[in-house]
Amino acid sequence: MTYQINNVNYDINNTRIPRKSLEMEDFIKLFITQLRYQDPINPIENNEMAIQLALFNQVDQLFKINKTLESLLNVSKSLELAYVTNLIGKNVKVETNIGRVENGKFLGGEFILEKPTNNIEIVIRDNNGNIVDKIILNGLKAGTYKIEWDATDKNGNKVPDGNYTFSIIIPYENTPKTIVPNMVGKITGAKLMEKNVQIIINGEYPISIEKIKELIGG
Repeated sequence: MTYQINNVNYDINNTRIPRKSLEMEDFIKLFITQLRYQDPINPIENNEMAIQLALFNQVDQLFKINKTLESLLNVSKSLELAYVTNLIGKNVKVETNIGRVENGKFLGGEFILEKPTNNIEIVIRDNNGNIVDKIILNGLKAGTYKIEWDATDKNGNKVPDGNYTFSIIIPYENTPKTIVPNMVGKITGAKLMEKNVQIIINGEYPISIEKIKELIGG
């Protein structure tokens, strides 16, 4: 917990918190303090004064440039947020292990194999971590494969609509390796973060826009 007095930050123990950056006002105060406490016998020479004033002017220009860049960045993020807002309700393919079932149908997903593999196991879990179904695949060559799931559990019953976790386990030199698939999800919201805009997938999972592999529609 922190609080501020006269633009100075203090922590809960009344200890002053040093600032990590200086403002233009701080440089001016330093300059005035230097003039106030200069040696009257050996004052600052005119050329040295001119150099310092020139430096202050450069610092002032840098502060203005930084403020301009911050404004441009905020405009860019606002435009990005407006664009993402238009995508709400659309289906996208993203790098995630969360799959979605809507209206009794699995929206889809895929994974990539770098080499021929047998005994691939796809384990599907619900939000509580319970195993819903398992899919065993054999004789696959290197390439991209769709995840074929009929949205039923291991007893053949239809599963409720919602989010499901897919673990794709590949035998790898006697040590199982789990890979992250590309799943189809629905954009349900957007969030403006400090540095970027994040999209909300399937009602609860925030991801960066860079993770979108394909806009599918829907």
